[in-house]
Amino acid sequence: MKKFFTQPIGDLARQNALTFLVINVVFIGVEFSGSTALDAVDDLLNFFWGFTLVSIIIAGYYLAEGHVPEYWKAATTVLASVIILGTFLEITLLEEDGFFPMYFFWAFNSLIYTLTLRGTGIFRPLYENITVLGAFIITIGSSADIFFGYELPEDFQIIGLVGWLFLVVGTSLGNYFAWGDKATSGTE
Repeated sequence: MKKFFTQPIGDLARQNALTFLVINVVFIGVEFSGSTALDAVDDLLNFFWGFTLVSIIIAGYYLAEGHVPEYWKAATTVLASVIILGTFLEITLLEEDGFFPMYFFWAFNSLIYTLTLRGTGIFRPLYENITVLGAFIITIGSSADIFFGYELPEDFQIIGLVGWLFLVVGTSLGNYFAWGDKATSGTE
């Protein structure tokens, strides 16, 4: 058990990236199926969702170290704190429809992070592009609700799902492969 919690940051990030992807696939599958079979473990899955994303975010600084200023280390800690706090707010049902500011904050920061690192070779171009597109869609959609109280019509919510899928795939697989590339280059 000790080895799991003290493993190299790249290994931890890769494991959490795959876990994050799987949890999101499970959530989407359950949502489309209309099943309530996972209601009993929904809070546990939600916690793991937040924990895996926090691990990816914290590891992100070390992935980009040398390409970003040192204060980004503190910024990733703040973002990770918002994610885990928002996850706990959702779990405790203080926010029944989800904690939108958390999603906005994550998407907005993902957009800045990916645009800043674009072209540095850290992330593969495919994952850079889908992360930017997904983060942009989620930032616009969530900010409309947060700042203007405007909820997108149901016809446009499929765009939000596409944005969510892009952001999840770009974040998870982008980090997974970036850490793998870093490990094979021997710079981890």
